[in-house]
Amino acid sequence: MQQQTTEVSAATYRERIAKLQDAMKEYGLGAVVLEPGPAMVYLTGVRWGKSERTFAVVLPAKGEPVWVLPGFEEMRARELIHAGGDIRVWQEDDSPYQRIVQGLKDRGVGAASGPGRVGIDDAARFFVFDGIRKLAPKLDYVGAQQVLRAAGVDTTQAPRRGGRQ
Repeated sequence: MQQQTTEVSAATYRERIAKLQDAMKEYGLGAVVLEPGPAMVYLTGVRWGKSERTFAVVLPAKGEPVWVLPGFEEMRARELIHAGGDIRVWQEDDSPYQRIVQGLKDRGVGAASGPGRVGIDDAARFFVFDGIRKLAPKLDYVGAQQVLRAAGVDTTQAPRRGGRQ
């Protein structure tokens, strides 16, 4: 008898991100920025609580995810991150938004060769969006819900703890 598992493989997360990347190209987005929430859990498997310290992932239309997180959380985050190894830490006297904007630039978002539209997940708090927007005002920001839905992401409810994602 085959044993059932609720474990989701790293390959499954890569497939989910690839599906989102295809949808981003279709919708003309250069990237999607996620804060902790249902979309981050479904696409990457990372379940993280929100705090005053920004923890985010930039999912570009091309290339690997860019993770941005507080320096003191790096070791714990590395244990949880299964998709992408580009982890950019920020210290208390740094700007996490600068790390996010640099990640967007490094993935070609807003460059002459790539789209300058960025999807912001509804789970993202306004101060995170505002911090990004102030540092990259020439980018076009839109809600990410439509592209997330097109990629099969259900953002209406958080996945059950221990359940299939």
